Amino acid sequence: MTGHVTSMREPHYDILIDDADGKKLWLESLHDIEAARQRLPQLAAQYPGMRLVLWHRKSQTILAATEGY
Repeated sequence: MTGHVTSMREPHYDILIDDADGKKLWLESLHDIEAARQRLPQLAAQYPGMRLVLWHRKSQTILAATEGY
């Protein structure tokens, strides 16, 4: 029997750069929402002027975003 096995540790949250053209450029994936919320401002400091978003992968919902552009 063969089939697709999904890992229980599959990341659920992505931190992306949301560029001016509406494209999303992946930076990191995390398993834990609290870790992702803490990591967002750290990454924003590394990318000043850019809009970063915390994205829930399954629902495709933006959970948080930084100021940018």
